[in-house]
Amino acid sequence: MSIFEETVSIVREAEHLVIGPRVKSRWKPVESTLDAVVHVPWFLMVGVQERLATFGFGLFLVPIWWGILAVIMWLTGGGSVGNLHTSNGWIVAGLMATGSVIFRLPSRSTRLGIRPPQVARLAAHIKSVAPDEATIKLLQSGVATLDSAASARITRINWLLGICWAGLVWAASHWVFTTDVSDALRQEAMTRVLAGFLIFLFFGIGIMSYEATVRIVKQTIDFAFLQASDARDLSEG
Repeated sequence: MSIFEETVSIVREAEHLVIGPRVKSRWKPVESTLDAVVHVPWFLMVGVQERLATFGFGLFLVPIWWGILAVIMWLTGGGSVGNLHTSNGWIVAGLMATGSVIFRLPSRSTRLGIRPPQVARLAAHIKSVAPDEATIKLLQSGVATLDSAASARITRINWLLGICWAGLVWAASHWVFTTDVSDALRQEAMTRVLAGFLIFLFFGIGIMSYEATVRIVKQTIDFAFLQASDARDLSEG
């Protein structure tokens, strides 16, 4: 196989390990259709699961932070637990939990979605197509090229979503949150703005999920290349 074909095979193997078994076909048009109809939703679902896991962990931290704040107030004489509840303590706890999730330790961020067995299997696949270190370096360059294309796609979609959001804000400010239009026109505009917001939300969640899964695939490939290049395996063998 050429370097291009070997590079694509590594990326596809990484996708297979992350999203699960692929439905294959000998005919390229059918395979492209299967990728679009079957594999893309599963690809996005991996990102959805990763985001939901992060969100769930943040919710789990909220009562923990509330308890910590309650203990701090009790120790410092700042008031009782009842006062903490009336002083929007849950909001403060929610902010602290959000900060704990956003500013998580780098070692924890790296492990999100990365599975050592998947890395090991992909490393074995890389070794099967790259018998020497020079070929591994070439394949790494090829994967980097494909990764730059995926990153550019994410950037373009984010820019497009930003423009759409600006359009929704403009429409809402000029046709909904204004007294210069009739009630009938405002009602019609509100329906259209709400529909536009739902579409924006759908694609916003989609790009967040896509970005998360791309990160998982990329990091799986990166660690697999490191493991395939690890000379310690050869010395131990």
